[in-house]
Amino acid sequence: MKILDTHHHLWDLSLRSYDWIKDLPVIESEKIDKNFLHEDLLEETEKCEVQGTVCVQAHQSEDEADWLLDIANKSSIIKGVVGWIDLKSPEIEYKLDRFQKNEKFVGIRHVWHDEKDEGWIMDTDVLNGLKILSERKVNFDFLVRPNHLKYIKQVYEKIPSLTGVIDHIAKPEISINKFEPWASDIYELSKINNLHCKISGIIEETNDDQDLNDIHLYSSHITNSFGKKRIMYGSNWPVCLTKNSYQYVLNLAKNLTNNFSPSEKEDFFFNNGSNFYNV
Repeated sequence: MKILDTHHHLWDLSLRSYDWIKDLPVIESEKIDKNFLHEDLLEETEKCEVQGTVCVQAHQSEDEADWLLDIANKSSIIKGVVGWIDLKSPEIEYKLDRFQKNEKFVGIRHVWHDEKDEGWIMDTDVLNGLKILSERKVNFDFLVRPNHLKYIKQVYEKIPSLTGVIDHIAKPEISINKFEPWASDIYELSKINNLHCKISGIIEETNDDQDLNDIHLYSSHITNSFGKKRIMYGSNWPVCLTKNSYQYVLNLAKNLTNNFSPSEKEDFFFNNGSNFYNV
């Protein structure tokens, strides 16, 4: 079975500071407060027989996006890069012109869930930026928590043609078994045909006492809501290392999709992500 990991990161702490790492609990921060470079990615993907990856921004800068694209251009494993751009910038079209010249540029993400204003995305300038992404057919990754989901519906009421994907199933509070209102909001959003969801970043939201059944409750709700053509696999490596290994996360995803048919597994682990990011 072919595997496309649609969500991982790289960082070099000598080039830029990733302050959010230091904001994690110390026991988690210590595990990832170091460089994770292309050679580290290769070691993991070769061990797990992964055919391709999509590298996603972890720093709010065009500088990091350029760095990731430069790595991707020399890489056979990284098929695409989701970078960052200032959606409020009056020069956004010029900036996108530059990024879109690179075949490995496949989308934009903003760390929305760290904005002080949970309704950040409804800012007029941000909406204008998203509208431009929509017009140019540039994908947008929604990095959110459950409290942000209500705004995504409002975004699509204004920009119905935006092609988007929810990262990490919107980070529900699995550790305290909080299912609602996350579940209802997810179901409502799944009615938007050009909105997709990554089954990724799940173990980071769990506690050590939870088992597969607890996690399956959330992943199966995503599958039942979005269907099996609008979901995709992502490892969230190296952030996943705060809880467990790259291989563990992949095996977890295989367990969660154990009742999928062979063709449905191919879709989830490869085709859906490949079609979404056009890689």
